[in-house]
Amino acid sequence: MYQMYKLLTKYHNLIFKTGKILLSFAAVYYLCQHRHLKLMWQDFTGLLSIKFVIILLSFSILNWFFEIKKWQYLAGYIRTLSTKDAAKQSLISFSLSLLTPNRVGEYGAKMLFFDAKYAKKLIGLTLVGNLSQLVITLTAGFLAMIYAYHTGIFNENIDLQLCTNHSVILGILLVTGIFIIWLLVSRFKKQQRYPALQSRVWLQSTGYAWLRYLIFSSQFVWLLLYFNTHYNPAHLYAGVSLVYLVAAFIPILAFMDWAVKGNTAIWIFSGLHISSGLVLKIIALMWFGNFLLPFIAGLIWLWTSKSLKQ
Repeated sequence: MYQMYKLLTKYHNLIFKTGKILLSFAAVYYLCQHRHLKLMWQDFTGLLSIKFVIILLSFSILNWFFEIKKWQYLAGYIRTLSTKDAAKQSLISFSLSLLTPNRVGEYGAKMLFFDAKYAKKLIGLTLVGNLSQLVITLTAGFLAMIYAYHTGIFNENIDLQLCTNHSVILGILLVTGIFIIWLLVSRFKKQQRYPALQSRVWLQSTGYAWLRYLIFSSQFVWLLLYFNTHYNPAHLYAGVSLVYLVAAFIPILAFMDWAVKGNTAIWIFSGLHISSGLVLKIIALMWFGNFLLPFIAGLIWLWTSKSLKQ
């Protein structure tokens, strides 16, 4: 990773200009592959009101606001960032990671904003931000699986007894692993030198991750209730958590995220007798607010920037 960073620093301008061109082509290709979303949008645009659009976008803005604040806090251990700078770095990195599995390209993208001497700190802090979000996704998913097993709401689709047993084992291993890591980190002599080894950094990042998770999962549930008020909200939250849990284990390219989550959601929510058409429409709305708009914003910021380094 460090060698990659040295190459990124050495050929910064070339990579920056090439990235602009490649990302633009990728954006055009990506949007062309989603022409069917226009048809899906036309199916229910008549049902949408200004109030609906404002609430939908409010969820998406809050979701990205806390992602930006999380990065502002983490990057603050390297250099103090304004909210605008943190937003710029987060959105451009998101756009540049478009064609990488599970957005691993975000590591390389964020390296472009800092000097080489901060490479190790930067890698560690970016890892903290991503892992804290993954820990929250896994925790919520395991709790949802246990809830679903005891209520029997998804028995038609999933062998929840087997999954729950595995989830309990994985949960115990996860908690034990985190505890062992924390003990090792607390005794590490270079703890002050590397912020990613400090427990308070993990706690703060995890707090932001929880807020993000609550926001976008609530957005999903709100959309389901908007189109059908007869659903049980607790069951819906469990279903949404299971969708994100399954999707977290599938290595995918970022621009295929909607397809994986869509198929997963159809499979899981069929246990609640929710139509696949409704699920796909909601996935499309979530994709529009949480993916497409931030991607376009990052692309515009990328093109209007002469350089990523300050």
